[in-house]
Amino acid sequence: MFDTDFIKTALKIDAMEISGNTPQKFNGFSIDTRTIKADDCFIGIEGNNFDGNLFAPEAHKKGARIFILNKSKVNKVKGKIPSGIIYAVKDTVSALASLASKYKSKIFASVLAITGSSGKTTTRKLITEILSHKFNIHTAKKNLNNEIGLPLTILEAPLNTHIMVLELGMNHSGEISRLSRICRPLTSVITNIGYAHIGMLGSLNAIADAKSEIYDGMDNRGFAFLNRNDPYFKYLSKKSPVEVLDFGIEDIEVIEDKGLDGYVLTYNGNIFDYPLAGEHNLENLACAMRVANFYRIDNKHILKAAKKFPSLSGRSNVIKKEYTIIDDCYNANPSSMKVALKLLSKANGRKIAIVSDMLELGNFASDLHKEIGEFILSNKCADIVLGYGQYTKKLIEKAQSLGVKSEWVSSLDELIDLAKNTAKPGDNILVKASRGMQLDKVVDGLK
Repeated sequence: MFDTDFIKTALKIDAMEISGNTPQKFNGFSIDTRTIKADDCFIGIEGNNFDGNLFAPEAHKKGARIFILNKSKVNKVKGKIPSGIIYAVKDTVSALASLASKYKSKIFASVLAITGSSGKTTTRKLITEILSHKFNIHTAKKNLNNEIGLPLTILEAPLNTHIMVLELGMNHSGEISRLSRICRPLTSVITNIGYAHIGMLGSLNAIADAKSEIYDGMDNRGFAFLNRNDPYFKYLSKKSPVEVLDFGIEDIEVIEDKGLDGYVLTYNGNIFDYPLAGEHNLENLACAMRVANFYRIDNKHILKAAKKFPSLSGRSNVIKKEYTIIDDCYNANPSSMKVALKLLSKANGRKIAIVSDMLELGNFASDLHKEIGEFILSNKCADIVLGYGQYTKKLIEKAQSLGVKSEWVSSLDELIDLAKNTAKPGDNILVKASRGMQLDKVVDGLK
């Protein structure tokens, strides 16, 4: 429960009253009139496609009586809001950050912040699941990791939260710095440094610098968890203003690699089944276990969480029908594409890779897609490669030139039809691309 004094203190402004009898208390904040509740404060956010400020009258119809809106838009909507109060601010996104920062201080919860080029969400959910055995943990319901989603996640934290486990995403330099300063982590994780967003940042060094911005808001008494096997481990260690605690895949011993069915592992003398397939998921687990040790979670609870952890939709999610689908279409970059293809190579039976463009690679796009075509042959990843997309055409052409059976089509609908016509009982089918290419529709078609 919030009150208007909280807004006034956080934003350092008084409200503009439209009419009297406005309730002084409210339950939460909303930026979406589709899901807003009657006792929410509505914040108008101007996006690429819609200006949320202009939806304030709709929020009023659904019961909102407290509004935070851009000063420049207030006159456009004030006459359509018959009752309530408005806090007029220069920038509602900055106002949202101030509210979140103030609330984080109010409830005294510490923050464990996670970033990296890949593995963020799986690692976050593993850590959340393990730490929940001892602490009241709050994390995002969805993948809310930007300058809007992260503050909203903080503002949804219950008052009795011990630790917020937050994911920090980015497209450009400076973004993670702003997020870190909002949530002020006590502990941080950088999973790895890879090619994601290299088109925006220009080099792996620049990506490492952008990820290291997670340190900018850290408590100087905190700790940073880093992957000792990442090429940027030493670089990120030197940049860390706090003590570094390392983790790596060798922290866990593999007893049996069961391919698409996961692993049999041993940890601290305990043998257990881990259902997530792929070496990348071993790294995610190693990170989560190192964090768990730091927070003094006993082995029994660590192993219990690991054994029961479900695969996540769109992230190496193995779906067994008359054929086996590896649904990995939530996102893609060259590093995660290679990991997914290596996982496919472990399958028994015919292997089909259905792929599309890896986005945000800029001038590197053509060469990196061609490199994937070469990787498929050299690592014997797939018997058949199917794809669509401007840059995937380069991948397919390279694979064809190397003798891999491959086919490119010009549209998503054609790819769905081609996938359904090609798949046979017993096949193993990887579906992998950046989210914007909508290959989840291929997965739905195959299911």
